[in-house]
Amino acid sequence: MTDETAPADRCFLPTFLARQPVFDVRGRLWGHELLFRCGPEADRAVITDADQATVSVTAESTFGPEDFFGGNARILINFDQRSILDDVPYALPPGQTVVQVPEEALLSEGVFRALEGLVQDGYSVAVDGFTGREDCAARLGIAGLLIIDVLAHGPGRVTQLLERARACGATTLAKKVETMEAYAQARHLGFTLFQGFFFKRPELVTGRKLTSHQHSRFALLKAVEVREPDFEALARDIQADVSISYRLLFYLNSAAFAFSQPIRSIRQAIVLLGWKQLQSWLRVVILSDVMPAHKPSELFFTAVQRAKFLELIALSHEFPEAQPDSMFLLGLFSLLEPMLDMPMTGIVDNLPLDDTLKDALLARPCYHAKWLDLVRAHEKGHWEQLDALTDELALNRLVVAVSYYKSVLWANAFFKHGATQAEAETGA
Repeated sequence: MTDETAPADRCFLPTFLARQPVFDVRGRLWGHELLFRCGPEADRAVITDADQATVSVTAESTFGPEDFFGGNARILINFDQRSILDDVPYALPPGQTVVQVPEEALLSEGVFRALEGLVQDGYSVAVDGFTGREDCAARLGIAGLLIIDVLAHGPGRVTQLLERARACGATTLAKKVETMEAYAQARHLGFTLFQGFFFKRPELVTGRKLTSHQHSRFALLKAVEVREPDFEALARDIQADVSISYRLLFYLNSAAFAFSQPIRSIRQAIVLLGWKQLQSWLRVVILSDVMPAHKPSELFFTAVQRAKFLELIALSHEFPEAQPDSMFLLGLFSLLEPMLDMPMTGIVDNLPLDDTLKDALLARPCYHAKWLDLVRAHEKGHWEQLDALTDELALNRLVVAVSYYKSVLWANAFFKHGATQAEAETGA
């Protein structure tokens, strides 16, 4: 990042952000936990005086909080006691924000009164790391959500904690659900909400193959990934696909573009949209088509956001082995296993990638695999690992921070403007 960085960027550059999804029992997105870290040297994901300004900038930016947090999805943020007393949560929207505090914070008279005020003003309170402390029991009624770390306790202890939580009338969230088995067990025990990385670890079905529809979509993708665009050939390929033709025309005739004349032909659409923007649009649309309809939409969103994240980092550095287009595709395809419930070994041959990128997707030790490790470390809020990988890859830490923020904004904006099939078909 150069010294000519715009002042507006400086407002949020010092803070590292990560989002972790929370799902309900039907696999639908309920909200996101937002992890903060103030500055490259900090090692805790809590709000302090130093990054209070960042929360305000995020909430009051021209993008609006809904653009970063994802529409009406709830925002869970872990606040320390001082931040509660300093009214930091008021920088974020009531009704959407869940103020997350450790159980022992309820013992502070000042913090408890501040939480009561937040609840009266439309905020929700969650108790993180609920252990059923007797000295906190009388104040648990303020919490609408109790979060239990299922990785830290055995099934018997988790059952006891669930019984105590139900007695309080609170919703329960199973935290650190890392495997399919843990997810099944948490559902069986009666948790309402779930958070953990098992959502990106599929129960692979051996012997499953790509369908003819998925094969045709990947074939179209290969036609897009060429060095010298052939507009006539691409127009013919798109015209042969009724679904994509309709969505492209719908997309360009939407209010997002506001062209003076309606777009009436695929050839005209390609010329007006431009090669680079058409590539990005087609990549995302094709990926949405190959993913089964029952898969959580957050999985698709994460793949698109990863793609932009890696592309933005590559654009800000000059590495011959990490070209922006290639890094976009690496991120985009990084979740194909859970999307298709197939091992990556049965997928990579259909992808328009060189062997080094395929090695990264196959989790083989290589340069590009470290970029995917960087993505995962950021998503999990593993800040020390993120720092080590950032330094190893010779990346600018502040560029990584702002690239993540901008990639979430970009992905939200992309989906908002009708890129998916469902939006096009319903006229949303």
